[in-house]
Amino acid sequence: MTRDEVVALLRELLADILELGAGGAEIALEQDLIDDLDTDSLQRLELMTEVEHELGVRLDARAWREARTLAELTELTLRELAESPSR
Repeated sequence: MTRDEVVALLRELLADILELGAGGAEIALEQDLIDDLDTDSLQRLELMTEVEHELGVRLDARAWREARTLAELTELTLRELAESPSR
């Protein structure tokens, strides 16, 4: 899966969770998920769970909680995909 595909997936899932339109296209890579988008811990956990389900990987919950931007979540996801034995 490419970086662009991961970004698109994260944007789409986050837009669904936050009930934003346009598939999350307005979510910038460096936008702060907590301060700018007002996500809470349950929404970020839901996003992580959805990504795990969609991609069949196990994500690092601690790193995921500490990530603040879509760019950081993208890098964490790509790292897990690269390290996953099923990929």
